[in-house]
Order: sequence, then structure tokens, then C-alpha cells
Amino acid sequence: ELDRVRQDYAASMASQLESFRTDLNSIATNAQRTIETDTRIFLRQNKSWLTISPWVISGMVSIWIATVLMASWFWTGLMAHSEMTELGLTRIEQSGQTWVTLDPNRTELTTCTMEQAPIICIEIKEP
Repeated sequence: ELDRVRQDYAASMASQLESFRTDLNSIATNAQRTIETDTRIFLRQNKSWLTISPWVISGMVSIWIATVLMASWFWTGLMAHSEMTELGLTRIEQSGQTWVTLDPNRTELTTCTMEQAPIICIEIKEP
């Protein structure tokens, strides 16, 4: 009878091991399917962003560079214009030529000497 109990116990253990093996395989299969499905969904949702991203970044950098260059050009123009105005000079561009006019109340055209050579100078009268 002891032999029968051992056989029943062995059969029970084999059945439990088979059940455990089946459950473990089922869990692993379900986990694998879940991971594959989640990965596919993630890639599908982010595919357009991953494709467009370098172009968006390049465009934004180009716009930023153009904006900085335009702001610099504009600022330089304002500074040059305002400084010339403070000095009593007016710049006129016409027909491909550039003219600078003098404010007679603030400037005077004179002859100066630089390194023993006479040159034409603009004397700016301080207010």
C-alpha cells in the first residue's frame, strides 16, 4: 500500500509540475504578446514624430539664425543712423551713390593736418 501512496504522490506531483509548466508557458506567451503589441503601438504612434523631427529642428535653427541676422542688421542700421544724426551728419543713398550732408549748425568742413599731410576734415561742434 505504501507503494500505491508513492505512485499517487508521484502522479500528483507530476500533474502539479505539468500544470505549473503550462501556466508558466501561458504567462510567458502572454507577456511576450503584450510587449510586442505595446512596442508596435509605441512605434506607430511615434513614427511621424521620429520622421519629422530632424526637419523640424533644422527649420527652427534656420529660422533662429535668420532672425538673429535680421535683428543684428536692423540694430546696426539704427545705431549707425542715430550716431550719424548725433554727429550732425545725414546719409543719403540715391542712384547707386551715397552722399553725406552736414548740418551747418553742428558741423564745419575744414582742412586738418595728419602726419604733416593736409586732409579734409569735418569738425563737429559739441552742443
